[in-house]
This record gives sequence, C-alpha cells and structure tokens, in this order.
Amino acid sequence: MPVSNRTAAVAALAVLTLLGTACSGGGSTSAPAGEKVLTLSAPADVSSWDPAMGAGATSVVYLQAVYSSLTTLNPDLSITPGLASGWTYDTGKTTLTMKLRDNVVFSDGTKLDAPAVKANLDRGRATTGPTQSALATVASVDVTNPTEVVLKLKKPDPGLLFNLSLVPGMIASPKAFGTLKTNPVGSGPYLLDLSASTRGSSYTFTRNAKYNLPVTYGFDKLQVKALPDTNAMLTAATSGQVDTGGIPMSGLNAAKAAGLQYKEMTGLILGMWIVDRAGKLAPPLAKLKVRQAINHGLDAEGILRSVGGGSGRRTTQMFAAGSPAFVDELNARYPYDPAKAKKLLAEAGYPNGFTLTLPSENAYVPTLYPVVAQQLAQIGIKVVYKPVSTNQITQQYLAGTYPAFMYTYTATQNWIDASLFLAAGGVFNPFHVDDQTISKLMEEISVADEAKQAELFKELNTYVVDQAWFAPLYSSTSLLVWNRSKVKIDVPDTQLFVFLRDYQPAV
Repeated sequence: MPVSNRTAAVAALAVLTLLGTACSGGGSTSAPAGEKVLTLSAPADVSSWDPAMGAGATSVVYLQAVYSSLTTLNPDLSITPGLASGWTYDTGKTTLTMKLRDNVVFSDGTKLDAPAVKANLDRGRATTGPTQSALATVASVDVTNPTEVVLKLKKPDPGLLFNLSLVPGMIASPKAFGTLKTNPVGSGPYLLDLSASTRGSSYTFTRNAKYNLPVTYGFDKLQVKALPDTNAMLTAATSGQVDTGGIPMSGLNAAKAAGLQYKEMTGLILGMWIVDRAGKLAPPLAKLKVRQAINHGLDAEGILRSVGGGSGRRTTQMFAAGSPAFVDELNARYPYDPAKAKKLLAEAGYPNGFTLTLPSENAYVPTLYPVVAQQLAQIGIKVVYKPVSTNQITQQYLAGTYPAFMYTYTATQNWIDASLFLAAGGVFNPFHVDDQTISKLMEEISVADEAKQAELFKELNTYVVDQAWFAPLYSSTSLLVWNRSKVKIDVPDTQLFVFLRDYQPAV
C-alpha cells in the first residue's frame, strides 16, 4: 500500500552504521593508500546482531551493513527486489510466492537458498520481539524448490513486503544462528572486524568479497562510533572525528562554521506513550479523562521551543503528515490547558492527583524529562523517574516494565505503524491492550482497496487521538551533516531518510 514520501523514515533515519558478517579476526584499522574509509556516528550501541532480536532504528542502522533483505525499500517507499528477485500474491492476498536469487552465498561460504530463508523466517516468528510482531500474519513458510518459498498468511497483510525490506527480512546463515547475537554472518556488503572493534564504542567493517547484489557501496572500509549523547555527536561531527552523522537542529550554526554540508531530516515524533491503558501498573491510566488530562497538561508548543529549539511542528498524531491517516484538524485537539487538565483528573476520581513512575535516559532528549515532570506536577501528577541505560531503552520499554514513557518514533507506512502500536499483538503495545474498535477498523483496512483504506485510516487515527492513547508533542527536525570533501550524499529533498547505500565517496 503506497504512502506519500512525506511519511518518511522507517528505522533508518540519518546514519547507518555498518557491521559485517566476519570471522572474529582480520582487517587493519589503518587505511592503505587509496583505500576509501567512511567514519560515521550512531546515536546508540547495537543491542544485538541477531535479526530475529533486532529492534528499533539503531538496529537497522547496524544490521543493514552485514545482512541483505528479501525486498528493498526505496526512497519513495516503494518496494523492489532484494534477495527475492520477484514475488506474486494469490487473488485473496493470503499466499505470497517469492522467487530467490540463485547466486547468493553467506560470508561463511554457505549458500543462501530457500531452506535458509525458511529457517530465518521461522526463527523470527518464534523469537519474541519486533521481528516476531512483523511476521505475525505468517502462518507457515514452505520450500517448493531451492529458489522458491511460499508464505501462507493468516490474513491479508498490506505491510508484509515493507517489513521484509527491513530487519524482519534480513537473512542470516543458519549455520551461525547460535552466535549471531555477537558475531553476525550474512550476505551484506560488509564484514564486522571484531579484532578492530570495541564493544559499546566503535566498530570497524571491511568489504565482503562474496557480496554480489546489484546495489553498490563506494567505501572500502567503514568505522562506526557509538555516541549516545547529542553533544558528543555534535562535537564529533564539527571536530572531524566522524565524516557524517546526525546532530540536533541546535547545532546548525556550529555545523555551518565547521564547513559541513547538511540536510534537514523531519518526521521523528516525540511524546509520551501511554501504554498501560488498562491500568495494570498504573490504574489511573485506564481512565480516558486521565489520559486526556496528560495531553492538556503538557505544553507541547512550549516544549518545542525550549527543548526542541523550535525545530519541528506541533502534532497530536502518531501517523506522519502527508500519509493517508493524517488529519490536519486533529492537531488542535489538545491545546495546553492546565486548568482543564486538573478538572479532568478530578472528574476521573483523582482530585489530588497521583504518582506516575516513568523511565528516563540521557541520549536522545535528556532536557525533556525535568520539563515533563514539572508540567505534570502542576496538574497534580507526580513523576518519579527511573534511569534506563541507553542501549536497553527499547527492550525495557517494550517489556511492559513501565506504564508510560517518553519516546521518539519515526512514522512510516500507516499499516506498519498501526500494526506496531495499535494492534493487540503489536510489539509497541507491550500490555497488549485489545480495543475492539481498533481491531474492527484494522480488519476492514486489510482487505479494502486503496481509496477505502485512506478513509478508514483517517477514522482509525481520529479514534486513537480521541482516546488519548498517546500524548504526542511535536514532529521534530534534526540534521544529517557530512564532510563534503570526503562524502557525497546526493538525495532529493523529498527523501527523509538515508540508507547506507546513499553514502558515496566525494572523489
């Protein structure tokens, strides 16, 4: 199901750190004459090299260097061949037949064939995490011949081909399943040089001589620095420690002064995810008026100015602007109104407020946490923060450990987004709240034609905003910067995410 370019940015926003499928040795950290080396920054360390366990934007950033995926996501969000050279659906869209390339091998020398694809998909379906959620509609995977697999679906899935272009569709060597968490083995363009890498700090990658897919990569070696702090990322970029990376909009003048080329990247939605909607950990959150009070109690425009530096725009919606689900009028739904928020809390049975335990971290928007606590305190909600390590954010947040959390999310395709954070089985719905209205709408969307889907997505979005399942604040703008003497990134203005394949040597 196509969506506008403006929906942007799947889980590969800005920098793509590369990691290969190497053995634990080999590779020099020095660059021989003529060797083209690209050094990037990444906003967090990789949590796992195993595609079956991969989660969040940072996983895509790392894993796409070492793995190839079954399909390919293009800048306009269209889907074209990857490891699968082609595919067809049956009339009812519940049987997907994929034809595989017959000349691909893993970096360990074993052949990438239909049994290997089946083994990966079956393993992804059986491993708790985002990949399992993305493949939830797959009932079975059958091998019909060495270069063909048939996926039987429980029901039509408009987002499956999209998902297969990302981590869920990345194929690892079955021979290496037992050690993938720390040592990836795939068929991607690069190999991870463990001997030249430091866990949690920096990673070095060299070319995979066995890589033979059509997409070309211009650099001989890649060095990725994990910098889980926005100030560190800015310093690394402006001082020349990295050739390219993401920085906050507040660093624009510093980037210009350093002579860096830059591109604005928009679409990252920041706000509170109120996930305990049934009140399992925090009973007040089960009340609609409490959730609405939180929305009215947060000064989104003020936070955008003070925390976001004015780089972005107010939104109350979790779907991207320009996508079928987006409704302009909904952005006026929750104006900042502390008095109304207090009234709603009282009507919900909490005239004296309550205490809410939330996680905090120091990588993405650390200045946000005290502001949120202060504003919610003004309406009677006392926030108690528990620090979470940056590389454990996704795992902790999606484990049902906290009733709510501040989070940034890159909206992509409406079906994918809805499946992740609205569906009862969605990985970003950690308490698996099952709302019958949402279930009915999604069932209708799955079999509707494109025009009807757009209408239903708007209805779905309106319902979610009215129910205050989230408290979005704004869609932020960040910067991708690069050293123009070393790197060329030639992408259209409408492209709001950059893949590893988009980085090319300047000369």
